[in-house]
Amino acid sequence: MIADNISDAYLKMLRETLDGHELVQVTEVRRPVVDGKPHEKDSFREAFEGFAFPDGRNGAWWIQDRIDALFQTSGEYWSAMRRNGQWDYIMRALKKMRGKFLPLWNANRLIATLFDPSKDLHESRGPTPPCMITLSLYPKGPDLSLSAVFRAQYTDAKAYGNLISLAMLLAQVCSETGFRPSGLYNIAQKATLKYSKPTAHALYYALLKGRG
Repeated sequence: MIADNISDAYLKMLRETLDGHELVQVTEVRRPVVDGKPHEKDSFREAFEGFAFPDGRNGAWWIQDRIDALFQTSGEYWSAMRRNGQWDYIMRALKKMRGKFLPLWNANRLIATLFDPSKDLHESRGPTPPCMITLSLYPKGPDLSLSAVFRAQYTDAKAYGNLISLAMLLAQVCSETGFRPSGLYNIAQKATLKYSKPTAHALYYALLKGRG
């Protein structure tokens, strides 16, 4: 699926999940960041934020939950993406590449691995491995793209917030390294629903109205 902005991309993701396409959902947002901010439609964002899920949470809660996962030290991805100094290496390498002090053949090595086989491969219910398993940054000329792979993703509850938080991360990295934000790729090995299908349908039609 390809879309110009986060809102249109998410609506396509939700429709595809509702249609039963669970395995290997690939989404490309061509312009995820505009003027240093996630590229989304305000009316769509408001519609998602105001949607009430059956457990009392609303869309605004889920967006903030996904932002916290990446940007708060207590978030589920914070420590994993910095394990063994991998994130520090990626940032240093990008700065060197932008300054032409590091060959660009290093570009296909800028991968943070969040899944840790030493503790995440087990037969018990917990602890639960992170849903996002790799985070990659790829520079091409002055442009920088970001790709995130999820072993599983709740399209209804988490995917929109994941897109927003990843776009925020791309904007932050570009601001610190001097690159220009380019494409955002969200790859879910399994796309599923946290809530019931009727709830997801209600969300879909609420977003269609708020799409403008």
